[in-house]
Amino acid sequence: MKRFLFLALLPWIAGCGYHLAGTGTTLPPYIKKIYIPPIKNMTPRAEVESFFTAAIREEMIRRGKKVVDREEAADAELLGTIVAFRMVPVGITTGGEGRRFSVIITGRFYLKDLRTERVIFQSSSYTFRDEYQAEGSRGVNFLSLQSDAIDRIAREFARSVVSTILEGF
Repeated sequence: MKRFLFLALLPWIAGCGYHLAGTGTTLPPYIKKIYIPPIKNMTPRAEVESFFTAAIREEMIRRGKKVVDREEAADAELLGTIVAFRMVPVGITTGGEGRRFSVIITGRFYLKDLRTERVIFQSSSYTFRDEYQAEGSRGVNFLSLQSDAIDRIAREFARSVVSTILEGF
């Protein structure tokens, strides 16, 4: 009897629609190659675009998409612009140096299906917020943050935006 009940419920269990987060995609199955031109930077922070472009490309590759160097070789194109980048000290030492920073980044992104010419994903104000703890025994002057901090922030941002694009979260 238990075996019969199990076999009767098996199709329902298998087709219930349950799946692990991070394993699906909202992209059409034929989109395998993505062209990601350099992200545009509308902020006064120099070189931010290079960190974010590299991080987003690496995250797309890590998530199984092939990133190509030419639009003609791609199935889709991801365009992006960083419109705001702020690092504000929220923890300050007695010497006036930043120890902890609140990071707020806003970008505009859209992914265009090059086969159908339709926009698959669009966000006109994708906002990422995080806090960053300055390393070392001494605080870090707010104006002289190191490039490795921005690189770490860019990687976290890339994980967030790529997950949103691929999984529709």
